Amino acid sequence: MTRELKNDVVGSDSILRNDFLYGAARAFFASAWGDWEGEEGRFHGGKDLCEIAPEAPPLAYALAGELWAKLEELNRKTAPCGVYSLAEQAEVADDTKCEIDGEEFGHYLAMQAMGHGVSWFDDHVEFPLEIPRIECSCMTFDEATYK
Repeated sequence: MTRELKNDVVGSDSILRNDFLYGAARAFFASAWGDWEGEEGRFHGGKDLCEIAPEAPPLAYALAGELWAKLEELNRKTAPCGVYSLAEQAEVADDTKCEIDGEEFGHYLAMQAMGHGVSWFDDHVEFPLEIPRIECSCMTFDEATYK
């Protein structure tokens, strides 16, 4: 099975990197947007915030890039090719004979990095993985990006 480009907003020459960064950026921004909405008295119970939040601003992609870089740094010994090695390890661990969804991988690793309590490993087999801590809240983005 060959990966198909799902999200061409990053402009990378790598499908995995494009999808990972898109998923992570959406997770970072949707989480912050959901917090901001809550502070404004608007709640979206039961809805997927990644589907209803405004488009992620450039800063969300910068955070996703920071996540990518920190994952590579923290996992250097077990993942010599960085996130590409981590994705391969995830594929092998799941033993599904198909490639992982890069957007989903980025989303869940971003959620873990923010400490949200959801994890890639909730629905996938564990493998050695160090997750960085990345701060992201409604204060991370300019209020104008939430509207």
